[in-house]
Amino acid sequence: MSHDAWGRVLRFSPMTLDAARVIADTWKYPEPYNFYDATADAEDYQELITPSMWPDSFWQVRHEGELVGFFTADATEDGEACEISLGLRPDLTGGGRGSAFLTAGLKQLHRSEMPDRLVLSVAAFNIRAISAYEGAGFENIERYVQRTNGGVHDFVRMELRSR
Repeated sequence: MSHDAWGRVLRFSPMTLDAARVIADTWKYPEPYNFYDATADAEDYQELITPSMWPDSFWQVRHEGELVGFFTADATEDGEACEISLGLRPDLTGGGRGSAFLTAGLKQLHRSEMPDRLVLSVAAFNIRAISAYEGAGFENIERYVQRTNGGVHDFVRMELRSR
């Protein structure tokens, strides 16, 4: 199955605590992507397993019933943009599925009432993700440094103006 065909059959449904726990406790990425392990940052871990802390829209993503990812969308404080976050199961990364996964998530957002301006932040070292985001039309708007995961890390803020 092509990656595009794979992306077209992804199913989004509201996150459940069981699915969040699987993601938080069992998804382990290889170096240097282990930066994204939920257990790499206690605060991130708590946000993932605490339903009252979940963003406005928090979906589990399944392919033929198997949990393959998550996708979140939350209006920014000023209400003028929607901040997204996403994750693909570790064994599915690095093989070209990221773009199809992102496209499916953007289609899911299109069906919702989110603002047209989308923003996201990505670790600056994550060239694979940055490439997928740029391929979908996101542009780099800012580089910044943030304390997280036990250190100080470089991030890139990206924006997509029209869906």
